[in-house]
Amino acid sequence: MGGMTMFRRTMLLAWLIALSAPAIAGPAEDATAAVTNVLDKFNGGDVDAFVNAHRDGAIIVDEFAPYSWTGASSVKAWLDGYAADATRRGISKGRVDYSKPLQANSDGSAAYIVLPTVYSFEQNGKKMAGQGSMTFVMVKAGDTWKISSWTYSGATPTPQ
Repeated sequence: MGGMTMFRRTMLLAWLIALSAPAIAGPAEDATAAVTNVLDKFNGGDVDAFVNAHRDGAIIVDEFAPYSWTGASSVKAWLDGYAADATRRGISKGRVDYSKPLQANSDGSAAYIVLPTVYSFEQNGKKMAGQGSMTFVMVKAGDTWKISSWTYSGATPTPQ
């Protein structure tokens, strides 16, 4: 009987130690943190951080024409296109909120991340929002994760 009690105590102690050990982030978590950090900066208006988070020639697919951007200045071209589309449609205060990744995988040099999102904005003074997702492919450049491509997919925004 004493042996079983000692075994249970040892197992409980091992379980408690395992729970108290700090979690070690792997490459998928690091890449996800890089993505969420840049989305936070974009939401805060830090356009330079957004641009610098991408590798040269990043591929972007989004819901407004021309729908895809590639090449050396793809990120700046997307920003210009986003601004023009927002002006044309009376959109202001755009932001992308996200939740825990639906998927995050990495081999250490590249990562694939899918985030559920809510794109919210004001259109001609009316609050609008649409649920969707953003899918990112990240590449490791030295010690830094860079966005190689991203795609936004979502439902048509509705009044809130």
